[in-house]
Amino acid sequence: MIDKGGHASLSRLQIYSVEESDRADGGTCGVRCLGGGAGVGQVFALESDAGAEGPDGGLTLERVERYGRDLTFFDPLDWAHAHFSGRAFARLREGDVLVSHPAPTWQQRLEGCGLQVLGPDTSPALPDVRKAHQAFAGYEVVPAVAVSDARPDAVEELDRQWDSLTASARLMTQNGEFCMPMPKTGWVRVKDPVGVNLPSRMMTGAGKTDFLAVSVDGRVLCAVSQEEYDKWIIVHHFTEES
Repeated sequence: MIDKGGHASLSRLQIYSVEESDRADGGTCGVRCLGGGAGVGQVFALESDAGAEGPDGGLTLERVERYGRDLTFFDPLDWAHAHFSGRAFARLREGDVLVSHPAPTWQQRLEGCGLQVLGPDTSPALPDVRKAHQAFAGYEVVPAVAVSDARPDAVEELDRQWDSLTASARLMTQNGEFCMPMPKTGWVRVKDPVGVNLPSRMMTGAGKTDFLAVSVDGRVLCAVSQEEYDKWIIVHHFTEES
């Protein structure tokens, strides 16, 4: 999970029951969190493997359930039913301890842009990720502004337009939080303590020109896309129909 400073911390889970599974690549365990907190999308390995993935690969935490409710994360000393994917599940035994792997590449890249990754966000207010991508990359998308790559100050202008448009659209909360989609994880909530010039920071820190972000209430999407000769900024307001 992520500590209060926005950095990855070690997560440790202890298995107290292993449930039957008809899957060859995963199953469900009863676990207790020994430290660090644990959340959906994290990858674990047996502590006895000394942090290595081992011959069967790591275990991805796909779902957390407690008292019939799905959770995105749970805290140290809490217990939960944890649904894992990965062939290493067949090796798990009661009493085993799992240790999280280092932050995934996408998390490291976001942190390299000055963003703090707060964890997965499964709020029902957020749009379906596929719906958000359609609003970003669909054939009928019209940019709020297009910045020509031929401009000598193209990057600076992109930053200026982004800051202005996202402020008007109220993309971020007052403390700088919004959501971004990440591979296999879905929506992840991030915090931007810098608050300005995100497009250029994404280019230098993450190596990405295209990216999209959604307000934590799922109301508005703001995105940057690279077109043939321009960079577009898209602002899309979600309604019941779109």
